[in-house]
Amino acid sequence: MLQSRGIVAFEINITAIEATKKLSQNRDTKNYQNIILELEKKVQPEAIVIA
Repeated sequence: MLQSRGIVAFEINITAIEATKKLSQNRDTKNYQNIILELEKKVQPEAIVIA
């Protein structure tokens, strides 16, 4: 069986996009408090749970 050499093109059909957010890490207490306050202002229940 022969193997192709070089670049092989292919196509992918996108069926879904899932966005993620990185939670804040390595912050001081003041920054954590500000993050919590901002999350609590959101209307999404998930943001309040994270806060």
